[in-house]
Amino acid sequence: MSDKLVLYDLANKRDAAWNPNVWKTRAALNYKGIPYDTEWVEYPDVAPKFKALGIPANPEGAFADYTCPCIRLPDGTFIMDSNPIAEKLEALYPEPSMRMENGLWKEMAVVCDGLVFSAGPDFLCPLVNDILRESAGTWFSEDRHKRFGAELPDIEAGMGGEKCWEASKPGLEKLKALLTTHKEDDGPFILGSKPSYGDLIAAGLFASLKRMHAERAEKVMGFDESFVKVLKACEPWLKKVD
Repeated sequence: MSDKLVLYDLANKRDAAWNPNVWKTRAALNYKGIPYDTEWVEYPDVAPKFKALGIPANPEGAFADYTCPCIRLPDGTFIMDSNPIAEKLEALYPEPSMRMENGLWKEMAVVCDGLVFSAGPDFLCPLVNDILRESAGTWFSEDRHKRFGAELPDIEAGMGGEKCWEASKPGLEKLKALLTTHKEDDGPFILGSKPSYGDLIAAGLFASLKRMHAERAEKVMGFDESFVKVLKACEPWLKKVD
């Protein structure tokens, strides 16, 4: 068994980080300076691979039974889903602290997860066309068609552009509030000069949007200067992408 932690991430043409949920875990690992290897898994292979590894499925009602991120700890333990992963990492590697005790990260996770869905119509086609390999793109398109009852180009045509922007504004306002109303000083993070897990969640979302479609992401980033500030402040923990 390797003495390094393994992060299971979603494979893509460049095999470089792109998914907002996996970024939560990757940024936490980078922030804490935990050595890890990345194992890339294509979308269609996630469920069969994780089943074969004996990983328990997500709780009933989850978006899917098996999802990334997942990690394998050096002792061979598997943990799936970014929230329990973050809590375990904070317990095993307490320094530097991600300051999770105030619970603001939970609010940030809910807001950012909501934005993934509200902004999705503008980013799903670029994801399939530019990021994913052909087999994964086909699987993703078919899966979302089953879930949403429409082809991705039709979703973009019907719900993208200004409709997508208007649908995203309430979430962007909530994100702005989280980044600006809890500061102890004038630093760029949620708490001011002290970084926390909530900052990593937000920065991971921004990094993901920029990877999927830089031009459309710029409109999101321009919503409030706090978005740009926290992303820039978190750059050291976004450098390791593979």
